[in-house]
Amino acid sequence: MSQPAQGSTLPEQSADDVMLAALVERARAGDVAAFTALYERFYVPICRYLARLVGDDDLGNDLAQDTFLAAWRALPGTEDGSYFVPWLYRIASNLARSHLRRARLIRWLPWAGSGGYHPEGYPSIAGPEEQTGEAERIKLALTGVSPKNRSCLLLQLDVGFSQREIARLLGLNEKSVSVYISRGRQQFRQAYERLEHEADVKAKGGPTG
Repeated sequence: MSQPAQGSTLPEQSADDVMLAALVERARAGDVAAFTALYERFYVPICRYLARLVGDDDLGNDLAQDTFLAAWRALPGTEDGSYFVPWLYRIASNLARSHLRRARLIRWLPWAGSGGYHPEGYPSIAGPEEQTGEAERIKLALTGVSPKNRSCLLLQLDVGFSQREIARLLGLNEKSVSVYISRGRQQFRQAYERLEHEADVKAKGGPTG
């Protein structure tokens, strides 16, 4: 391993980083209590990320459970505990992508058109409660963003990863990540504006088509 250049200094780890690294090392050694602490710390953000990625809260919860189960099984074989958080999000992202691939296949089945979506592939906000709340509108707008763009967008805006970290996490180059994020923003804006227009028209009693 190369030595740092003369006069350079390595970034100091915060107390939180040191504590996290210690938990990861203990969990790698099979310490259930340490892994439970990691689970309690990261379950909510992982669950939120996955729910927004797949567009379903319950499914996000299920995939989060699968993420931590996979992490527990694979953790003893890892070598770099300092990379735990991006590694955990990579597991979550891969599970979500696998689900979305299966979902795309299911949509080709004869009954796929009855799942609450318009024929054009946009989410519908129709329903007994009209689902026009801001949180619901954001959730639905995210379903209008293609999976790879959505993943990059959420990893940057919701999780706070840099484009370099996202590139490493998803096995992409930084330029591609930048493109996916830009496209994701555009797709989200278009979907959100369309949903907002539908809500306005529906509130006035007009057709939404």
